[in-house]
Amino acid sequence: MTTLVCTRSRQVGFGDCDPARIVFYPNYFKWCDENTHALFEQAGLSTLELADRMDVHVPIVDAHLEFRTPAKWGDDIEVRSEVTRWGSRSLTVSHRISHAGSGAVIAEGHEARVCVRTDPETGKIGACEVPAELRDAFGVEARG
Repeated sequence: MTTLVCTRSRQVGFGDCDPARIVFYPNYFKWCDENTHALFEQAGLSTLELADRMDVHVPIVDAHLEFRTPAKWGDDIEVRSEVTRWGSRSLTVSHRISHAGSGAVIAEGHEARVCVRTDPETGKIGACEVPAELRDAFGVEARG
């Protein structure tokens, strides 16, 4: 199995920070979420395409980050993301945020996502199997 990894770089801006000039923690979660969407695009099946073509969404049901060292206004950072677990109806995306120059880890964590779709009769959202096309896009063999 080939593991796809999405690594994106950015510079921490004024608007990313609190008054102490360190990154305001919700921005880390935002950057992880953006990287997950970029990872799906890199695999060739964006979350938008999943929703529009297959009526499948992948909402977050759990998110966790451990903060190791701060990032500050002007720092160059990298966000690295990859799917580290595939379930029948869910997946886990792991993230590492680090300083671009030194590689020092700023934060590490994961988000658990569940595949869901809306039942056309009831209008209720419910878990569904991870589409085979999504597994194929990531080079993952179907579960037996």
